[in-house]
Amino acid sequence: MAQKLMAYHTVEEQHRSALEPVHGLAHIIESTDLVEESSVDAAQSTTSRKHLLLFGGLGVLSLFAFLLSLSWSSVPIPILQVLAALVGGEVERESWRTIVMDIRLPRVLTAIAVGIGLGLSGLQMQTLFRNPLASPFTLGVTSGASLGVALVVIVGSPWAAVTVGYGALGGGLLGNLGTVAGAALGAFAVLVIMLAVAARVQDMTTVLLLGVVIGALVSAVVTVLVYFADEQRTREFVEWGFGSFHKVRWDEIPFFLTVVGVGAVIATFATKYLNALLLGENYAQSMGLNIKRARLIIMSSAALMAGAVVAYAGPIGFLGIAIPHLARGLFGTSDHRILVPASVWIGIVLALACGILAEMPSSSLNLPINAATSLFGAPVALWVLLRARRGGWL
Repeated sequence: MAQKLMAYHTVEEQHRSALEPVHGLAHIIESTDLVEESSVDAAQSTTSRKHLLLFGGLGVLSLFAFLLSLSWSSVPIPILQVLAALVGGEVERESWRTIVMDIRLPRVLTAIAVGIGLGLSGLQMQTLFRNPLASPFTLGVTSGASLGVALVVIVGSPWAAVTVGYGALGGGLLGNLGTVAGAALGAFAVLVIMLAVAARVQDMTTVLLLGVVIGALVSAVVTVLVYFADEQRTREFVEWGFGSFHKVRWDEIPFFLTVVGVGAVIATFATKYLNALLLGENYAQSMGLNIKRARLIIMSSAALMAGAVVAYAGPIGFLGIAIPHLARGLFGTSDHRILVPASVWIGIVLALACGILAEMPSSSLNLPINAATSLFGAPVALWVLLRARRGGWL
């Protein structure tokens, strides 16, 4: 009996010694998993702090650019006097209050709406088409708006009456400018065509090419109209094509900001669609995403904002390409939950900076806003092309 007990204890000790390395390995693996989880949590925490700091910095820059835009122009006004005028306090010269509130503030609010609208619509178009050089005007919205304006400014007659009447229906919302109504109608017509195409065509490359073709066709019609127009009307159309932050009146600001705001809200709720589309439509569809609905929502949001910008400020180029890439490069992510608000803040800063540059401070000269945006945006587009050749865009 004693020998059996001794043999049993011996076998038990052998099993225990054999299992010790396994338990040790399990402990090591468990410890490693904990270290990896803690490392991931630490990295995410660091990234979150970095993003918060970047958003805070962009907020400060936006405020600075806002005040500088109201202060620094052909008539310099001290920033403290600008703040007094904004809050209804006393200013040294009553003319400064008029300049700030009636002339510069509508221009600055227009620039903010343009930056938000073009930044978000450009981000959506680049993700939807998976093309780093896609822009808010890829859908042909600019060409449609240009045709509407050309019909009003150059052709005039019945079209002018229709568009002015359409604008008058909106009262203070749309204003009574025929160019605004013509641009809105032209952009809307092209949008309807592109949405119909996107609902029936599966390949987004085909949709992109059709947008380019429709844009070229509409631009050809505009070119013919300009060729046969008289000098005065041609000049008016060309000046509209330069783009401007100055032409939006106070009674038009609420409608402009509302349209851009609605587009921005749609873009915010579409972040899940945009993130899913990063991996391709086939993968997104396998995850249960309704591709047609996602396309229509994203394209409607982008076209709504781009159409409003073109209608009120003209066909402003390069911002829609540059802003999303600056957001990706600055925040180092392709997550649209970060990129959407980042594009908003960067769009505000960049549009206000372009407005300051176009104003030619301490001078009575004003550059076309498209010249200023090209000075900022063209280098970014060049950088994107060079990175795309290396396969390096986010």
